[in-house]
Formats: sequence, structure tokens, C-alpha cells
Amino acid sequence: MFPHTITVYRNENGIWKRYYVYGVLWQDSEAFNTIKSGLKDANSLRLFIPHSCNFEPLKKDMVLKGIVDYQVQSKPSELYPLGDVRTITTVDRFDFGGLKHYEVGGR
Repeated sequence: MFPHTITVYRNENGIWKRYYVYGVLWQDSEAFNTIKSGLKDANSLRLFIPHSCNFEPLKKDMVLKGIVDYQVQSKPSELYPLGDVRTITTVDRFDFGGLKHYEVGGR
């Protein structure tokens, strides 16, 4: 339904598992906030995942846009050279109406 594909990395009992989710909507915004010591990254992510994708996002999942064929060996910082990594900070569930979906926020 939606045009984007994402790769989600989730820590399950000390092992980083990888999930591919198809048919999502990725809305990205890049920004900076000015603070006393200089500029601070204020990038944000809004992600819409229909229930039909059969994937429930969780806080602290790490997300990359597209298919990323990489297995984390020891720590999630290994993902940063692969692309723009976002961490899920909010998950809202909309399980009513014609388009049941999760609305996910991240940075």
C-alpha cells in the first residue's frame, strides 16, 4: 500500500534480530536547533506501519530505510556507517477504522 521498505533491528535477549517490513510510509525531517554551545541535530522520523504488515514496532527498535543486509555482531553502533539510523521513541496504535496502523516517532 505505502511505497517504502524498512529494516528493523531489535535486541532480543542480547541478540540483534533483523526484520524487513514492506509497505510502510517513511516521513523524514532534517533540522537543527540552535543552543548555547552551537547547533544540535533535531532530525525526526514519522513512520506509518499498517497492521497488514504483521509487524508490531517497539520502543528502542533501530530502523533504516530500505533493505539492509547486515547482521549486527556485537553492538548497534555498527549500523551507523550503513545509512541514516533512527531509534524508535514513540509507538501509537490505531486499531480502528479502515486503515488500522501504527504511527511511530523516532530520532
